[in-house]
Amino acid sequence: MNFPGIFSLPILLATLAVAGPLTTETATRLALENHPDLAAARELIVEAEARASGLDRLPNPELETEVALGRQGRGRIEIGVAQTFPRASRLRLERRVAAESLLLARSEVVLAERVVVARVRLAVLALAAAQAEEELAQKQAGLAREFAVARAMQARAGQVASFEASEAELSACEAELGVALPRATRTAAAAALATLVGRDPAEALSVELDLSLPADDAALPPPGLCAEVALAEARLNAADAEISLARTRGREDFRLGVFAEGEQVRSDFGDRAQEVMLGLRFSMPLPTRSVAGPLIAEKQAARRRLAHEGEARARAARHELAAGTVEVGARHAAARAIANELLPAARAHLAATEAAQARGELELVAVFRARERLAGIERADLAARLAYHRAAIYRVSAACCLPF
Repeated sequence: MNFPGIFSLPILLATLAVAGPLTTETATRLALENHPDLAAARELIVEAEARASGLDRLPNPELETEVALGRQGRGRIEIGVAQTFPRASRLRLERRVAAESLLLARSEVVLAERVVVARVRLAVLALAAAQAEEELAQKQAGLAREFAVARAMQARAGQVASFEASEAELSACEAELGVALPRATRTAAAAALATLVGRDPAEALSVELDLSLPADDAALPPPGLCAEVALAEARLNAADAEISLARTRGREDFRLGVFAEGEQVRSDFGDRAQEVMLGLRFSMPLPTRSVAGPLIAEKQAARRRLAHEGEARARAARHELAAGTVEVGARHAAARAIANELLPAARAHLAATEAAQARGELELVAVFRARERLAGIERADLAARLAYHRAAIYRVSAACCLPF
């Protein structure tokens, strides 16, 4: 019997697991699983582990043969086997280099993961901003259309001039066409997020993100370990290990072998004599001169370069963190002022205008003007909150020394 539904069940469950609006956590998980940059970075660990696994293995033994023939039936043949043995000190240093290379690869993976996570957070914020801006644009277009309809009814009743109705219709058309820009921005933001999380860019993604302001900017999650500074330290440790290994250059491996030699000679009387010998061969380089100087100088210069780069990045990270902290505070204060002062005042103004229009003190146009003004302030409030959340993400990224 065939059960095609059973085999498609895992695919269906995987689809349902990411169906609906994406949260920051879901998008982060998908990016960590599917982003090609992370797959490439994790191969660095596999490479380092493979290099480390081959250090304890001796090279293959070598078969050595030698044949010599002379006049008068003289000759010699030698067959032997030789094995190369690395120096214990150099083997220990090679293991240290391999271990530091593995730690370096892991640090690079951690940095790559944190960079992807930060980019996902920015992409989710960008898509949430585009969604909110599209909603506000649609709300403003609806208000403009409602006002145009009311103006048209007043023009037919002879209460207002026809040019006022046509002006309202023109404003409504402009507002409706203005929805296209945030809609296009939303499409681009969704495609960028889809690329990060490994989804089809043509898929209509949406996100669910709370864009409200925290009570205090100190409510942000604490920054993590500075990934790039940790990577710089791992590079310095690897450079130190390579310098130590470079000092052993010129102290090549030992070679030890056994051989069997057969020799035939002829005496002056024409007699032939054969002789078989067994022997042991040992060789080692003589430390007559130092050949490691140029290599050591190269490794030391590379180590100094890495130290300067790490110090510069750490200093830049401190400055970026300080500047980011100031910016986050300023953005929070500005957004809090709009939310606590300007936005309530605009809503109170709209309520008062609607009450005055109901009493017959104001015309209907005043109500629509107050609604448009409130919509504009709501857009300013959204922009201020988005600027705060964006600055907060960059501050955490600066604390983690992430390159952007």
